[in-house]
Amino acid sequence: MIVDIDRTDPTPLYQQLKAGIAGLVQGGLLPPGARLPSTRELSVSLGVNRNTVIAAYQELEVEGLVISHVGRGTSVCAHLPAAAVAAGAPPRETMHLEALLSNTWRNSYQRIPTELEQVQGADDDPHALSFASHFPDASLFPLDEFGWCLQSAMRKYGTDLLAGGSPRGFAPLLDYLPSFLARRGIQCTRDEIMIVNGVQQGLSMVGRLFLDPGDTVVMENLSYPGAIGAFRSLQATCIGVSVDQDGMNVEQVENVLGRRRAKLLYTMPTYQNPTSAVLSTARRHRLIETCRERGTLIVEDDYVHELALDGREVLPLKARDAAGGMISMGSFSEILCPGIRLSWIVAPAPIIDRLLPIKQYSDLYTNRILQGALLEFCQRGLLEKHLKRKIAAYRHRRDAMLAAMEASFPDEVRWSTPRGGLFLWVDLPRGMDALALLGKARARGVVFAPDRLFSVEEWERGGLRLGFAAVDEERIEKGIRVLADAMKESASLGTR
Repeated sequence: MIVDIDRTDPTPLYQQLKAGIAGLVQGGLLPPGARLPSTRELSVSLGVNRNTVIAAYQELEVEGLVISHVGRGTSVCAHLPAAAVAAGAPPRETMHLEALLSNTWRNSYQRIPTELEQVQGADDDPHALSFASHFPDASLFPLDEFGWCLQSAMRKYGTDLLAGGSPRGFAPLLDYLPSFLARRGIQCTRDEIMIVNGVQQGLSMVGRLFLDPGDTVVMENLSYPGAIGAFRSLQATCIGVSVDQDGMNVEQVENVLGRRRAKLLYTMPTYQNPTSAVLSTARRHRLIETCRERGTLIVEDDYVHELALDGREVLPLKARDAAGGMISMGSFSEILCPGIRLSWIVAPAPIIDRLLPIKQYSDLYTNRILQGALLEFCQRGLLEKHLKRKIAAYRHRRDAMLAAMEASFPDEVRWSTPRGGLFLWVDLPRGMDALALLGKARARGVVFAPDRLFSVEEWERGGLRLGFAAVDEERIEKGIRVLADAMKESASLGTR
């Protein structure tokens, strides 16, 4: 316990000590029942005479703030005097920091409408039925299996997991990943891989490597909010192109690249977030060739590649990268569990080498203990077992959501049928605003993610993303009925 003692102050030291402890009690930093240090311990730590501490404790006890017991020491009274509670913490001067905020923050992180706070935090509301969450159902987490792998990794690698490490990643995991990525069709060596704390960190690092203020990034107009925020925080200009059932509109990409130079093109070609679209094979070839001709680096976010709900995995863009003009990212966070926060970057070795100091200055290295446990989990075949269980559950939930929508939604509403991933997209009829609909649904205990969360530029159509991964079939049907009622009410009121 640290109390400010000013030896130049004429106030006796015991009274300064008493006032300091009283302030901690009144401010709630020492709650009722909290045990205070012994008089000997506190005198040594503060460099004062023990009698000074004894005198301060005695006065605090007289005022009813603390109580002393022989053999048990001194603690804060369980029931504080009303006067002490009313006094509260002593007032402190407040420094006003608003004027110091950067324009980057104002232009990037302040863009989300305050109304969307009803989406953020819905995961913490036990009474809300959230279709907005991208977190899976916790009941699907392989808790026991991952615990065994954690213990096994500690026995196998010992202190190597507890020591510092390379910003590139845990060496045994780097040795394993080329064979894992080969199942996706990506041919690479360990020198072309880096482990990062989630795709979000990877995007920020790539942006810091390539982007200067004012540089252009092309992306789907409805896109991952984390990517939009990462690029805008670097003062890049983000240009959105439309997305349909066959993915990113490559003709629009060609038009944009014909008018201005773009350093990066960011895309989620497989089970795109939020639309669930899959970029067609023809568009994949055309996009790669267009970006190669224009000198634009493709950044591929292949975050849920294995979650093919109909059993047909799609070849990543990186697997077709003959010219080495592409960076690909993937994540164990989505296919295993989000709390693990382990993802990877695959890029030409010289690019990885240039990313290393950025990673090192960001957070030194990624958690080695989790990397070791993840490696054990994969090498024991538990990831494949877990994915089979998860995919089966997600398939049932997707089908339950589609059936409920077919039965309940108004005829004017359209939606996607996702081949994989975690979400589906709903197009609202003209004149129905997703944010207004969110307010009506939230009042009934149901939350979804409206189009404004994902918009890079102005969006001429209304829509919303529904996640089915975190909600069981019974609650899905209930939630869809609530949304259907809110839609019908909005349509009858002509909500804009």
